[in-house]
Amino acid sequence: MKTELQIELHCTDFPGAQFEAWEHVFVGVQNGENIESETPGNSVQAVFKIPVICSTGKDGAPNFTGPYVFGKTGDKFLYLVWYAKAGPLVHRFRRAKIKLNILSWEQIHDAVEQQKPLTAHIKMTDKKGGPVCASLKPESIRWA
Repeated sequence: MKTELQIELHCTDFPGAQFEAWEHVFVGVQNGENIESETPGNSVQAVFKIPVICSTGKDGAPNFTGPYVFGKTGDKFLYLVWYAKAGPLVHRFRRAKIKLNILSWEQIHDAVEQQKPLTAHIKMTDKKGGPVCASLKPESIRWA
């Protein structure tokens, strides 16, 4: 059985519009090769709404699919992409990986029954003051 769900990423604590040599820094959600929902790096907060499909994997665990979902079964994730713009040029320089395999069936069933999205709260600045990147650690992401 496949279930359509919405994931909402509630993002705060943005690092700013400049990072190292990059000016005009933005973040967005990766959809295939594209970046959507362009958001300035100096935003106060942002909410990214991402549709996904959830089904039962071969091991019985939740398996997520859809154009925003990356990875192999058992290690699915979403990407937030950090990039800089200079006129028509776009330079991607970091990605933050939001792991989905930590979500339980209980969380998924609750979201479906309550007709609410699965919600994650993300701090967008890392310990060094830059944009969060790599697989997000518990201090950067909290699923509600």
